[in-house]
Amino acid sequence: MLLGVVSDTHDDWAAIRSIGKLFREAGVSAVVHAGDWTSPFSMLKMRRALGADVPIYTVLGNNEGDLFAMAVKAAEMDVKVLGEAGLIEMGGRRVGVYHGTSRLLVEAMARSGMFDVVIYGHTHRVDVGRLNGTLVLNPGEACGCATERRTVALLDLEALKVDILDI
Repeated sequence: MLLGVVSDTHDDWAAIRSIGKLFREAGVSAVVHAGDWTSPFSMLKMRRALGADVPIYTVLGNNEGDLFAMAVKAAEMDVKVLGEAGLIEMGGRRVGVYHGTSRLLVEAMARSGMFDVVIYGHTHRVDVGRLNGTLVLNPGEACGCATERRTVALLDLEALKVDILDI
């Protein structure tokens, strides 16, 4: 099972459209967004580019604007909002998702033994490693606003193999 992983899109609609198309062409089974969409309308762009049949899961980032409008748009676009952190069970794996505003909490999630994978964002930097046997993944930033590098990840849940892609 292939998972598309993205974070920190920050309303870069051109990047969001490209990412949705890339994930669709890669044949992902689901998409995880680790927060900082910024505007609820960004979810609309992702849904349109990705198509209606691919589940999208997200957590809230620290730059989300209007949370009420985000909840409404998420419901309209069939985007599953997990709150500030959440658990997704798919492909026989337990995937923890958190925006990543606290590195201490990212590490606690990885060390807890509750997850096979912990996905986070916030730092705008790619991070792929293992902590206490748990795969820890930050796909970097999709917007390119901090590093001028736009990246996403493809995660093979069976092999726990990550490919970082520049978009």
